[in-house]
Amino acid sequence: MMRRRLKQTKEAGQDSFLDIVTNIVGILIILVMVIGARVQHLSLKSPDRPPPEISSLAAEAARLEEAVVVAESDLLELDDQAAQLTLTVADAGAARMHLATVVSAARHDVAAQRAAVDGKRAAAAEAESRREKLKAEIEKCSLEAEGVAHAPQETERLLAYPTPIGRTVTGDEIHFRLAAGRIAYIPLTELFEAAKGRTQRNSGSLAAMQSRVETVGPVQDFSLDYVVEVQINRAAGQVMVRSREWVARPARRDVGETLEHALARQSRFRAVLSGVRPDTTVTLWCYPDSFAEYRAIREELHRLDIPAACRPLPEGAPIGGSTEGSKSVAQ
Repeated sequence: MMRRRLKQTKEAGQDSFLDIVTNIVGILIILVMVIGARVQHLSLKSPDRPPPEISSLAAEAARLEEAVVVAESDLLELDDQAAQLTLTVADAGAARMHLATVVSAARHDVAAQRAAVDGKRAAAAEAESRREKLKAEIEKCSLEAEGVAHAPQETERLLAYPTPIGRTVTGDEIHFRLAAGRIAYIPLTELFEAAKGRTQRNSGSLAAMQSRVETVGPVQDFSLDYVVEVQINRAAGQVMVRSREWVARPARRDVGETLEHALARQSRFRAVLSGVRPDTTVTLWCYPDSFAEYRAIREELHRLDIPAACRPLPEGAPIGGSTEGSKSVAQ
């Protein structure tokens, strides 16, 4: 009995719950139907026309929205291009550095090659110059050899001097001055004769004579300065007058003849030599600037078989002598 009562009570509770749910669902269906009717009613009504400004603004907004979309698309594309350009610039910088390195190396190689080429050109030019000089010398030697081969044979006369054995001059002696390339006759004999005559004319009382310096000339462009020395021997009653020292001075530096004129046929030099005797010695007073003329005159004297003596003088030294001096040595 108890179990049947519980069963009946349980079935009654379930029915009440189902009723409540059924009611709620019904209410909801009614609400949906009401709302659907309202919505249908609102949609069937004709909407009011919006103002034209709103339409233009809506159109402008739509256009701007499209422009924004296009701009965003362009920005995305520009970003891609910028990224690509950045990569390209980086690659270009690396390529430029590589190219600069290559160019520098190429310039260094070109400079080295140019220096080598210049050196080769200089060596070639020098070799060509030497070749031309050698060629010219060979041609010159060939011409000279050809000329010698076809030249007439001539016998050359050699002037031979005897063994130079010197001897002191004891006979007559005539003197010439060789200076500035010119030869001049020194008339010592004439000057001494003039000095002797002057001394005799000016002697007066021999007891009153004193040693003194006198001058005679010029004779043939030369003057003579001499020292008169007086020696008195009272015990023997003798007075001796002599010339102790003498100096022959030219009237000017360029006295005499040049070598060419002196060796000519009608020269003063030839005229003086024509009057000498076989035992006469020619003494040549020679200065350093006339040694070449001295050799030529010596050869001519040797050809004429006239003994020659040389008295070399330093530059500026006078031509003179004294009782204590040495005599000339002829060869």
